[in-house]
Amino acid sequence: MVRCHMKIHPWLAGAFGLLIATSSWAEESVLRIHGSNTIGAKLAPALAQDWLRQQAFVDIKVQPLKAEELQISARHPDGRRIRIDIRSHGSGTGFQDLVAGTADIAMSSRPAKEDEAAALDALGGTLRSVDQEHVIGLDGLAIVVHPDNPLAALNVAQIRAVFAGQIRDWAQLGGTPGQIQLHARDDKSGTYDSFKSMVLEEAPLSALARRYESSDGLVAAVLADPGAIGFVGLSYAKAARMLAVSAAGTVPLQPERIHVATEDYLLSRRLFFYHRPGISAAAQQFVDHVLSQAGQERVDASGYVSQSIFNAEAQALAGMPEGYYRVVEDATRLSVNFRFRPQSATLDSRAIRDLDRLREFMQRPENRGKQLRLAGFSLPGNGSTTGMALFTANDRVDHIAALLATKGVPTRLARGFFETALVAGIDSSEGRQRNERVEVWLYDPSAG
Repeated sequence: MVRCHMKIHPWLAGAFGLLIATSSWAEESVLRIHGSNTIGAKLAPALAQDWLRQQAFVDIKVQPLKAEELQISARHPDGRRIRIDIRSHGSGTGFQDLVAGTADIAMSSRPAKEDEAAALDALGGTLRSVDQEHVIGLDGLAIVVHPDNPLAALNVAQIRAVFAGQIRDWAQLGGTPGQIQLHARDDKSGTYDSFKSMVLEEAPLSALARRYESSDGLVAAVLADPGAIGFVGLSYAKAARMLAVSAAGTVPLQPERIHVATEDYLLSRRLFFYHRPGISAAAQQFVDHVLSQAGQERVDASGYVSQSIFNAEAQALAGMPEGYYRVVEDATRLSVNFRFRPQSATLDSRAIRDLDRLREFMQRPENRGKQLRLAGFSLPGNGSTTGMALFTANDRVDHIAALLATKGVPTRLARGFFETALVAGIDSSEGRQRNERVEVWLYDPSAG
C-alpha cells in the first residue's frame, strides 16, 4: 500500500476548516442571543452586524420588535439565510433561556452564579470552562451624578449607605445641601447584580429608589435632576459625571481605561458570553469573531474596554515595599492582570486567553527586545500565615513565567508580595479575590 504524505499549509488548512464549518450551516440558521441589556442594547447588535459583513452576508436588516428585543436578518450570495434574535431582558434571563434551550448564547454582565452553573452543568459540559465561558470585554460600573454636583469621590461604604437610604442629603457627604434622589437598574439586570455584589452586599436597596430596565433611561433621569445619583455601565454614562471610587485601604480611582482593563478600578466588571457545549457552526463562528482582534476593536469602539493589550503611563501604587519598585522601575504598566479561580492556583478563563494575547503583543516589531516583569500579590487567609501568602505569590508568578516561556515569551524579573497594593477591600470574598493578582510590566533595556 502506498501512503501519500502531503504537508498542508496552515492557511489552506484553516480555509478548509472554514469550508467544512460553513457547509454545515442550515439553509436558514437562527442564532438566539439572550440576556444582559448592558451587552444587548448596543454592543451585541454591532458585533453581530460586523460578523455578518465579515462572512459576506448582504441585505443586513435590523428590525426592533418590542422593548429590549430586536431581530437581525441577512442573506448570503450562496443562498443561505440567517436570523439573529437579540433579547436583552437581564443577565438572569440569559441563563434561564440557556437551561430551557430557547437561547444559544447567554449575555451576562456578571459571572454565572453557582446555581446557574450547576443547572447548566447538569445538562452537559462545564459552564466555567474556557470552552463555554468567554470574557468578551470589560466595563466599569460608573457611579453617576448630575454634571453640576460638586462631589469628586465616594468610598464604597458611603455609596452603600446612600443607596440603602441611610444617607439622604448631599450635605452628609460634604456636598451641596439637598435631598438625594436614587436611581437603580431593575432586579433582572446584571448591572444591578454587580452593584448588589460589589456595593450593597447584605444591605437592602432603598424602597425610594426608582428602577429602570434600561441604562439609557436611568442616565436620562440623572441628567434631568441635580439631586440624582445612579449606577450604570461605563459606556452609558454619557454627559453624567462619574465619581472616583475607593474602599478601605485603597486610593480613589476613576473608571479610566487602564484601571478598568486591569480590573484595578474597584467597580470594574467583566462582560461574558456563555453557551452549552455543541453549539451550531454559526454560533461558534460568531463567538470566535467576538474574541478576535476585529471583534475586540468593536468592543472599544462601542465604549467598552477590550482585552487587546496596551501599555500605559500608569503610576505605581504608593506604600509598596522596596522590592516592588525594583520590579516596576523604568517600566510601563500593561493592561493585563492575571487572576485565578476562587481559592485556587488555576488561572481563570480570561487569564488563559491573556497568555496568547501577551505572546502576540510581544511579537509585535515595536516590542522585540523588550522585557516582561511580573509582580504577584497574595493575601493570608483560612489560618495561613504571611509566609505562606508570600510563598503563594511567588509560586504564582513563577507559574505564569513558566507558562509564558512555553509560548516563547521570557520573563526577566518576577517577585511575589503579600498584603500590599490593595485594589479592593479584604472584608469580602470578592474583594480578596480581586486583590490576588499578577501585574505585568514592560521594560525596554535600550531606553536606559
